Amino acid sequence: MKKIIGLSILFLFVLGLHSGGLYSFSKKLKIIVDKASIHLDPDKRSTVVAMLDKGSLVSLGSERKFRTKWNYVYFTSEKSGRTKSGYILDTLVEKLFEVTKKSTIQREGDETGNQAGSKTNFRNTRWGMNKAQVVRIEGSSNHCENSGGLDIIQYPQKILNMDCMIGYVFAYNKLAKAKYSFLANYEDKNQYIHNYKKIKDILIQKYGKSEAEKVLWQDKQYQNDRSNWGLAISLGHLEFSSLWKDSKTKIQLRVYGGRNRVFLVVLYSGLEYLDLAKKVRAQSQLSIW
Repeated sequence: MKKIIGLSILFLFVLGLHSGGLYSFSKKLKIIVDKASIHLDPDKRSTVVAMLDKGSLVSLGSERKFRTKWNYVYFTSEKSGRTKSGYILDTLVEKLFEVTKKSTIQREGDETGNQAGSKTNFRNTRWGMNKAQVVRIEGSSNHCENSGGLDIIQYPQKILNMDCMIGYVFAYNKLAKAKYSFLANYEDKNQYIHNYKKIKDILIQKYGKSEAEKVLWQDKQYQNDRSNWGLAISLGHLEFSSLWKDSKTKIQLRVYGGRNRVFLVVLYSGLEYLDLAKKVRAQSQLSIW
């Protein structure tokens, strides 16, 4: 663990997806056709990231299916030895575990789905969708709230074998933001840094090198003691963050904390709706008076 933490500065710049030891998924799938393609997105038209031979094993990365028939998986690249991820059609694999529950994120042919020529911004949703459209894709939720005038619908799920809450944030009934909030509570707080690196590697694979990196020390008490950087985060002394942008979305990965708690989140913001969300918050604050 000390060796891993000792690389914490380097990972901000050079870490890619490393070999399968980084992940420990117990649910395996076996390729049952001569050649199976792994796609970047759950769509036959998306980029093929790898071709796997019959009998190859992949690890299931999500218990839910995407667009009713796609599995999100991890596999080790024969060329690089690194762990990569992508989507594979369910008909191309055999499950090597007992199926206890089936759930889908999007129904094939749903009018809110990824129609030809349109691109999703977060999972299978697009910025500006209303709450009813998102619920038709993700399903009903018992976790709904209003915070600062913004309506939030949340869904519990496992991501990368970690408990996670997926939140959709609406301003005037338009999807403006979304967030992954990871819920694990570790005694060894350096594990949060390990998970931050794991998620960052995946975001690099999908979005490329980040536009901005921050290692922010509010209190330098543990700066020269990397074995206590996790503790420093929990005390509010240290924060890591990474930022990506495309034409529609800002993506920010953060691990931060305070009062002996640590928060690991990935926040997606629709650039077109940033001002709208700020307007809703401002009006909510004024309504107090």
